[in-house]
Amino acid sequence: ALAVFSLAPALEVALVEPYRALKRVWQGPPPELLAPPADAVDPTHVLTALLLTLTAALAAVGLSGGRRSRAVPVVLPGAAVTLLITPTALGHGWPVSVLAALSVFTISMLGLALSPPPPIAERARSLRTARVLVFVIGLAGGGAGLLGSLATRELTLFTLGGAVGVGVVAALYGTTQRARILGWLFASLTAQLFVLVVGLVAGLAAVWSAFGVLAVGAALQVFAATLPRLRRPEARREAATVEWSGFAAALIALALAFDSPRHIAALLAAWGAVLGVAAARPGRQPVERRILFWAVVFCEIVAWWILMRVADVALPEAYTLPFAALALLVGVLELRQRPDLSSWVAYGPALVAAFVPTLAIVLATDSSMLRQVLLLLGAVAVLIFGTTSQQQAPVIVGATVTAIAAVHALFSLGPWLVLIPVGLVLLILGASNERRRRAQDRLQTALRGMR
Repeated sequence: ALAVFSLAPALEVALVEPYRALKRVWQGPPPELLAPPADAVDPTHVLTALLLTLTAALAAVGLSGGRRSRAVPVVLPGAAVTLLITPTALGHGWPVSVLAALSVFTISMLGLALSPPPPIAERARSLRTARVLVFVIGLAGGGAGLLGSLATRELTLFTLGGAVGVGVVAALYGTTQRARILGWLFASLTAQLFVLVVGLVAGLAAVWSAFGVLAVGAALQVFAATLPRLRRPEARREAATVEWSGFAAALIALALAFDSPRHIAALLAAWGAVLGVAAARPGRQPVERRILFWAVVFCEIVAWWILMRVADVALPEAYTLPFAALALLVGVLELRQRPDLSSWVAYGPALVAAFVPTLAIVLATDSSMLRQVLLLLGAVAVLIFGTTSQQQAPVIVGATVTAIAAVHALFSLGPWLVLIPVGLVLLILGASNERRRRAQDRLQTALRGMR
């Protein structure tokens, strides 16, 4: 106990003094950090810590029976304390003391992540206490190292880059799921901080750093979709952690670009593509895949709307038709996955988005001849598609819009132009001289048989 108490001055300098850098961020190290106080400089402190560490190591080797889970937690506290106080005890200040603190963080966290904890059934309270102690020492060293690194830009970048590496190693090679989840979270957070600091060092505006943050989120989504281990059923929580970390990165990126509509549109378009990759991950539940598909539609259509608004595009169809096209794509994909799906569910949103706004404009305003003709031809095309593919929604929507647009065109464009699409409808549908009643019976029977 006396030996440990004698190390307190050096530990205080190593763990507390770096907080002075908070007042001089990127302005150089404070003078107090350049040289430790005289009462903390004592080489015998290093010898004392080494002897304590060696004693713990010998005890761990003798009592662990060769099991790493027992030896590592016992050896790490002494090794970490020795590494922390060595620069101060030998008279070295910043940046050596900061690098020592960062090394303590790295060794402690990776030591815990890469060594298995004692089994739950095993009574090993002292080992669990030792692991908690290692975790606390690692956090203290990491905090001191991070704050001390704020003195210069270069050391800050080095610290955050190293932190990303520690998190990735823990995420990929951790022995427990908890260690891997914490590794993913830590790697995600520090990677986002790293790209933000890179942007600040390079003098870039926050809206440009947002793309770096989004790239981090995209990388996390790709990892979740491609890493074989994350496809296993037992790794569902870990995969969810990686995915939601990516979603959080996307939200942060949008927040950074909140005052620039053009950049928000670009971010949404890029994130929609990333969500498309995420939706294709093997083993995903159908409900999750549908949600992601609609999220892709939402991102892409909002991005398109923002770009059209920024470009002062006043044509309503420039806003409605892209949404209809994307909704149609989702409906087709859903229909391939679920053949029994109703055509109203698959095609209904796309048809409504494509026809209702334009039809309302045609009926309520003095629209151009081109818009009316294209609306009529589009409705006829949908009607033909519905009849040939036996889909109820395209038939009903196409027929309704064709009838309304044709009646309106009779009064605004004249009867001759309307006869062209109407004649095409009659030709495709196989109009004949059969009696009206029999034709109506067949139509009702066909409608009832459609999806």
